[in-house]
Amino acid sequence: MTTGAVACSPGEKSAADKLDKAFDRLGEDKAVSLEIALDASADEIHTALKDGKDGLDREDAEVLAGLKLSYGISSSKPLKTEDKKNADVNVSVKLSKKSGGELLEFRSLDKRAYVRADIKAIGGMKKPGSAKERAEKHDFDEMIRRADELPPSMGAFRDVLKGEWVSMNSKDFEELSKKAREKNGGSPKDMDKKTEKQFSDALRKALTENSHIKETGSKNGADHIEVTVSARKAAKDLKEALKPIESQLSAAGKGKKLPDPNEVPDQDVVFDVALKGGRLSTISYDAGRLDKDVHGKLPVTIGFGGKPGPVTAPSGAKELKPQELLGAIMGLAAEKDNNLSL
Repeated sequence: MTTGAVACSPGEKSAADKLDKAFDRLGEDKAVSLEIALDASADEIHTALKDGKDGLDREDAEVLAGLKLSYGISSSKPLKTEDKKNADVNVSVKLSKKSGGELLEFRSLDKRAYVRADIKAIGGMKKPGSAKERAEKHDFDEMIRRADELPPSMGAFRDVLKGEWVSMNSKDFEELSKKAREKNGGSPKDMDKKTEKQFSDALRKALTENSHIKETGSKNGADHIEVTVSARKAAKDLKEALKPIESQLSAAGKGKKLPDPNEVPDQDVVFDVALKGGRLSTISYDAGRLDKDVHGKLPVTIGFGGKPGPVTAPSGAKELKPQELLGAIMGLAAEKDNNLSL
């Protein structure tokens, strides 16, 4: 039944039971995949965010409209188990274009982090405007073009530039990503073994505590349940649910952070939950209801995939040591300064 409700009708109880069972089935699985994206056009995103404190411009809105974030975990035991010490849990995060093509992928397993990025595609997502940006873009393109000229000692860094897989010790990667987040935000971070249960529990709490739940019929082969809850409470629970991948959401949103629940308008937000075969299929809601700086609808869809394959280590990944990465960056900077002095 709807937790926290004074009373509920038979219809509400039936819908709440179906929702509870769907979350129970999610916890019984050993693997789950999620896909998060804005279900809006570039014009809709620009209208909603252009006047906010982040001031998203039209080109950034077009980039954001074309992105999706995928998140997956696989475990040797059911995800709901409390015995995490004896469960091997592997995580993957992927930032892709809706039209096809992966921009960034991160995997964490066996105390190692694996990263692959399409540096050229990421660098070409937005056209340079100022003379300074055009000069930086020229230097960037030149660095990519000369990747094959790098010495064998910089083979792993060369693979980074060419979009190949590289690996790092998880502790080294976590330290580097922490520094990157402190500088500009949005870098993938390592995830602990509580991530999957934290996400599921927080999302379940957002949809079942102090909410009104009703069935709204079937559409496109899915049974739909409408959940109405306080926007302020939902923002608090969703922020907790999305905390493990907040940095990736910030990257996709061009630095836009999840709203502070205390600043969320005191109004209701409606979640449309689709179930297929009793399993969670999608959860859709208007994120504009959760942020006073959003002026218009900003629909978000969280899609739950079928049973994904296990998260595995990519083959052929060269080890990238922090000192190699820092040395390569310093070397490229020194080379640029020498060229400017000629």
